[in-house]
Amino acid sequence: MIFRLLQVGGAVVLAALLVQRGEAAPAPPALYTKAQARQGHAVFEHNCAVCHGHHLEGRVGPALKGEKFASAKAGFTIQQIFEFLSVEMPASAPGSLTRPQYVEVMAFLLEQNGYPSGRARLTARIARRSTVPLLYRHTPKPSSDAVDQGASAKHPAKTKPPASRHPHSASGKPLVALTGNTEG
Repeated sequence: MIFRLLQVGGAVVLAALLVQRGEAAPAPPALYTKAQARQGHAVFEHNCAVCHGHHLEGRVGPALKGEKFASAKAGFTIQQIFEFLSVEMPASAPGSLTRPQYVEVMAFLLEQNGYPSGRARLTARIARRSTVPLLYRHTPKPSSDAVDQGASAKHPAKTKPPASRHPHSASGKPLVALTGNTEG
């Protein structure tokens, strides 16, 4: 376990050094399994999609996918996002999911923000200690179990999020402060 944490941390340091030198950064680490992302998608649909949208586009809550969420400017690490979601979410019942469910949702968020899956399972301990930056990598292919919501991949359904004020976490802090999402 400690070796894996050191290995992931070393990859982050190496990536930062290569970027400073103008070289291409290595591929992001594979921190979760496909099965975890699939299970996380189901947990997300049941507990999170009502606020964050079925495609993570944001509705009442902020988007959880893309450059506005996972950008270098926002500067989030996997640890920061995992800690926030496991303590403050879902907004209607903070901390009400099981530890494995929070880990699975984190795996789904990683998948949707372009991180590759691998053989090793993400654990709460790894997520809580991860200094890996959360950066949007590309538009990933939908999970094999993803619900299409009646739209093709080439022509996604255009849904307009309801107008709302910026939501607050259970602690009363504006979510915009955590996500950097300034659109409302």
